Amino acid sequence: MGSINKLINYLSPVFTEKYEEKVITSIVFTNLLSLAGSLFLIIFGIISISIGKSIHGILLLLASIPVIGSIPYVKKTQKHTIAARFNLALIIVVLFSIFASDHTDGSVILWFAAIPVLSVFILGNRKGSIISFTFLLITVIFLLLPEQYTFRPVFSTMLLLRFFGLYVALYITATIVEYYRISNLRSIELQLLEAKNETKLKESFISKLSHQIRTPLSNIMLVGHMVNKVNLTEEQRDMMETIIASANNLVNTIENIAEIAEVDIESKKNLQKTGFNLFNTLNSAIKLFTVQKEPVVDFSLSMEDNLKEQELEGDPVRLKQVFLNLIETILKNKRPGKIKISVIADIQGKISDITEIRFEIKTNKPINVNSGGKEARRVSGGITPQSYTNFINNIDLNIARKIIVQLGGKLHILQTQEKNQVFLFTLPFKSAAPLTLDSKKLQPGKPDEPGSASRSEKLKNINLLLVEDNTINQKIVVLSLNKYISNIDVANNGKEALDKFGTSKYDIILMDVQMPIIDGFVATKKIREIEATTNSHTPIIAITANALHGDREKCIASGMDDYISKPFQVEILVEKINNLV
Repeated sequence: MGSINKLINYLSPVFTEKYEEKVITSIVFTNLLSLAGSLFLIIFGIISISIGKSIHGILLLLASIPVIGSIPYVKKTQKHTIAARFNLALIIVVLFSIFASDHTDGSVILWFAAIPVLSVFILGNRKGSIISFTFLLITVIFLLLPEQYTFRPVFSTMLLLRFFGLYVALYITATIVEYYRISNLRSIELQLLEAKNETKLKESFISKLSHQIRTPLSNIMLVGHMVNKVNLTEEQRDMMETIIASANNLVNTIENIAEIAEVDIESKKNLQKTGFNLFNTLNSAIKLFTVQKEPVVDFSLSMEDNLKEQELEGDPVRLKQVFLNLIETILKNKRPGKIKISVIADIQGKISDITEIRFEIKTNKPINVNSGGKEARRVSGGITPQSYTNFINNIDLNIARKIIVQLGGKLHILQTQEKNQVFLFTLPFKSAAPLTLDSKKLQPGKPDEPGSASRSEKLKNINLLLVEDNTINQKIVVLSLNKYISNIDVANNGKEALDKFGTSKYDIILMDVQMPIIDGFVATKKIREIEATTNSHTPIIAITANALHGDREKCIASGMDDYISKPFQVEILVEKINNLV
């Protein structure tokens, strides 16, 4: 098999990824025929010279040069059809020349039987049949020439019968093989086309489903963030953070279903940072499962006393999301019976104002994990590292792993000597600061800068146009931005946006994509055409539930300046607006 693969690689074009599979197959097949033809010419050229037929031998050897030279030519130019027809014509001319020049060598006429095979395989059934019968007709004419012609070959009747029988048999065989080969190729092409159409339908369905889910989910998250910022009791805040974490889980689940690696890159890079109590955050996450799974699971939360009282700065919603996903992974894969889950958090170390906290989630009994057919490498202490792939299609674990990476850590999946499952990761946290990261970005300028207005004041006075066809979405986005921007105008579709753009001056436009009458892409292109005549530019941010692969590129290609997918955090949107304005 290794030699065959090397031969196929040698006969294939240099850059196979540039061509379709059908073209590559044709090139390999043509080069394979050229290789076989050149070997045939060389071998019989040497034989002819050795038996004293020097002219025939030299003619065959000379003919082999362009035939074998066609292989690198086809690999470089991919003109396999031209090369195949040239080689076929050359072989026919050489064989016929030998046939006409030596009327005593009966072996030559037997090699004529290869002509229908080559013709049909190279030119197809229709053209190959024409060439085969034309060649046979010319051969018969030569055989029927009067005896006075010196170049008329003379063969025995038995030899001629064998020739005609072999010629017809090989022609019929070649046509049947070619017919079934073409039929199989068409069947495969039809199956590929059906598969592509089916894939497009699935992608379209996933895209529509994603859009329909993301729109109300965006409203839930925006309202949740707004409610979370008002004065709530500790219990109410825990419940609200759980709602937001669950909404984040749903977003990540949609992304994993669509198998998208990078969908909402902006929202993933910008994490919420606020002061929170670690013990309360973990305890509220565990309580959710205690209520739902009490008959089958016991929880224990272990944490150092000084860590219980310490206020940390970070993203409690994302952290809670990690624990919800990891615990859900254990419960989905657990074996029958009751299970105990231990959650441990302790201080790993401190560097300046950064505290490294080690988190561990451990079970008291094995859970069902597929080993993938390979035994994991055992390390010291009876602990065995495991791969993420051991958990077949586990969306929750994949989400948790990504979030831990975003938070600055790395998830380790281990198994004790007793086969108990351990999820281990370490995350860095700062001591709680009076201001969050996002609020710092919108703070006024330094007091020693005379006459300079703060960034927040400038943002407050800008004119913003929101283009959105859903009235609920309009209300929620306006409510979310009212804290930062006073002058917000609303258009229900692309046509209204163009009308308002023609009569009012806007500093920035938030543009939905899927809208009736005129969609966001067309509206953006029209705005850019208008601006081309006035030498002006208004920043446009796509704010859309379209978050599949390529949607961002489509928005930028239509003339938009930035993109944010639903659901989004209002602080990230404000930061984008601030950067563009």
